[in-house]
Amino acid sequence: MSNQKTVRSFKKLLPGVLALGLAAASLGGCGDDEDPVVPDAGPEVDAGTDAGTDAGTDAGTDGGTTTTTPDTDLAFVRLNANGSVDNSFGAGGNGISRVDLGAGAGTVRDSMWGIDRDAQDRLVVFATKKAEGTRTDTDRVIARLTANGALDETFNASPAANARKGFYALDISGLGDSARHGLVQADGKIISSGYLPQPSGVGAQSANRIVLLRLESTGVVDGTFGSKGVVNSSPFATNDPTKEWGIAEAYAAVQQSTGAYVTTGYGRAAGIAGNTVDLISFRYTAAGLLDPTYGTNGAFILDLAGDHERGRDAVALKDDRVFMVGSGTPTSGNIDAMAVFLTADGHPATEPGFTEGYKLYSFDRPDEAFFDVARADVGAEEYVAAAGYRAGGGQDEDAILLIRNITTGAEFAGAVPFSETENDRFWGVTFGPDHKVYAAGFVTEGGDNRFAVARFNLDGSRDTTFGTGGIVTVNVIAGKLDEAVRGVVVQSDGKIVLAGAAEAR
Repeated sequence: MSNQKTVRSFKKLLPGVLALGLAAASLGGCGDDEDPVVPDAGPEVDAGTDAGTDAGTDAGTDGGTTTTTPDTDLAFVRLNANGSVDNSFGAGGNGISRVDLGAGAGTVRDSMWGIDRDAQDRLVVFATKKAEGTRTDTDRVIARLTANGALDETFNASPAANARKGFYALDISGLGDSARHGLVQADGKIISSGYLPQPSGVGAQSANRIVLLRLESTGVVDGTFGSKGVVNSSPFATNDPTKEWGIAEAYAAVQQSTGAYVTTGYGRAAGIAGNTVDLISFRYTAAGLLDPTYGTNGAFILDLAGDHERGRDAVALKDDRVFMVGSGTPTSGNIDAMAVFLTADGHPATEPGFTEGYKLYSFDRPDEAFFDVARADVGAEEYVAAAGYRAGGGQDEDAILLIRNITTGAEFAGAVPFSETENDRFWGVTFGPDHKVYAAGFVTEGGDNRFAVARFNLDGSRDTTFGTGGIVTVNVIAGKLDEAVRGVVVQSDGKIVLAGAAEAR
């Protein structure tokens, strides 16, 4: 790869954290989103915003003439440790819980990006909902469910007028927010990552900016973080009113032992020509200030060959190094799944198999990506697992999986489809207390998407004691393509919660 630029830096980092429109930040009330649950038609296209596999909609036809976008709700399924449905979960006696975040205008829908659990096994959900009133965009949501799947009204128990208990909704200046991954910290606080296109003040430009939200464990904003609990940051801003800003997105913000947050995502620095994006990473202090000592001049930027590189998720390792996953494009039209290994201070880590801090994984398709990553300690050894998909080439889509022993460097990487003839993808992955890997997403069966999860041993083999041959599928709503798991957690008793979105009944 002699033509690769690899790590690129930018000259000047705007000091501190910019706040724009935060006076309008408020508690919201009910739901929306924009994430796809149907198979995509080819490689991603990105013109500076999050287009392609992340921002698809399921457009159906009504009577052959009217295009409609069906409404979706958040949906949760709990399984017993052997893979059978746990009928004690939810209110319907069928192991399924649905949460409708509310009505709104336009075609946006309830959607979620990820899930975590707290020390009480309560389920913390990172989602988006329909904006209030006549707005047709989305607001960010952090919701909490009880361990048994009911909306937890002790969370944000005293919301603002016209809002609901059980979740906190963030509205910044009436603009459409894109929530991404989040996590529950060891101290119970909750951090949510994402991005928001906002006016830059340079002509008519609207530039994506990193937005981080931190809540107390009670569901109220943590006033010690950013401005009123929100960091609204444009690291690629310029001081020249005639020069357009760069764009920055955060798909995850992981916490190091110092309390600082390292982000992964994608964007481009100011002055970069064209519409390509690079994998980008920044560090913010525990109080939400941008750290100029991280990486090179305050950032880690990865550009392989002048095409698209994307960071999708990350984990902080025991030694504060950061393991990121996403995709890279070494040659035009060929998107490979990718992992990135950084030192604690944002430089390429020296690791077997990683060239200048990154490694590409080719699964013989033109469109491949990892979308989720998890870590676990197994005895004295540390593991990571990443999950995603391969698509294109005129073949059905397949789930892909990476399991790496960080301690020894040994790894499994391969396609692990639910079906040899139908489309399937992984969107979420986690480790259980049994030291098994759980990867979840969807599988299409005869035009009907189903929640799907597989359990793996640490060597990448499927655990055939789980479900049927290591696989469990659950149909939340029959006959619909709008149905997919976006995240998976295993509670302390070994029960498995699948979380995603499904078409409203």
